[in-house]
Amino acid sequence: MKITLLPVIICVLSTVAFAQDDRSMVMAVVDQLFAGMKLKSAEQLKGVFTPEAQFIAIDKPLDGKGISTSRVTTGEAFVKMISESKSPDYVEKMINPDVRISGDMATVSGRYTFYVGDKFSHCGTDVFNLVRTVAGWKIAQGAFTLEFQCDRDLKAVDVPKIDANPADVATLDGIIKAFYATITGPKGQPRQWARDRTLYIPDVRFVSMGEQDGKIRAGVLSHQQFVNGNNENFVTNGFTEREINRVTQRFGNIAHVLSTYEYSNDDRSEKGCGVNSIELYWDGTRWWISAASWDDERPNNPIPKEYLPKAKP
Repeated sequence: MKITLLPVIICVLSTVAFAQDDRSMVMAVVDQLFAGMKLKSAEQLKGVFTPEAQFIAIDKPLDGKGISTSRVTTGEAFVKMISESKSPDYVEKMINPDVRISGDMATVSGRYTFYVGDKFSHCGTDVFNLVRTVAGWKIAQGAFTLEFQCDRDLKAVDVPKIDANPADVATLDGIIKAFYATITGPKGQPRQWARDRTLYIPDVRFVSMGEQDGKIRAGVLSHQQFVNGNNENFVTNGFTEREINRVTQRFGNIAHVLSTYEYSNDDRSEKGCGVNSIELYWDGTRWWISAASWDDERPNNPIPKEYLPKAKP
């Protein structure tokens, strides 16, 4: 059995490695598009498109109400429009784009903001469809909305991409400690969102459980949504979360951690405790958090004694 499985394991690991490389190469094409737009470089822009590339612009009404209108243009016309423009720099940026790859096809999607020079212009959603060619990945089709109700996008937190600290991910204890340390701090102190993101797989999902009007509610969030939704409160009011007990179950290279926590803001006007349910795996070099869910303690939802600290003798 071990001899039979070995080629399969090697194949899976190779596939994962190629997928990570492909993600980087796909995003490099989109980044080249944005860089070419800022420079108004026709040569750089032409390099990202297939010969038949098309763009679809979907214009939303200024007040955000009513039916949108759409415009279709070729990649060639798009290059001409941008490169011959006399406007200040076009600065477009996607916050936390989602990259999906299936064979020789890829899709990059996400929210974006657009500035003309230093002046904010609009926001929207970008969707780029790319194909793998003999010359590398190229954009075959792009669609984007032009929107003007942009408060949520302007408040989006830019999370730089950094390498993981080996001390954070080499052990289960290290990654759980980092899980709490990155979001904890007094008011006025920026949170360590870049470090925090290194703990998770790219498509991690958080599930926040709660109750409203007697009904159980589940909020499903990406890492970026979690950051955008909590950053202002954490920095304005301070937020401390610490682990008070841990129950770990591990089999081979997978682990499940039930981590009991206490939390409060700086003036302790908000405080409580609950349990984090954290799924992790070891890839041979480091630990990754693949999912995290949590639920706070409430009068009808007490924390079981097996998840509380043991009483000291």
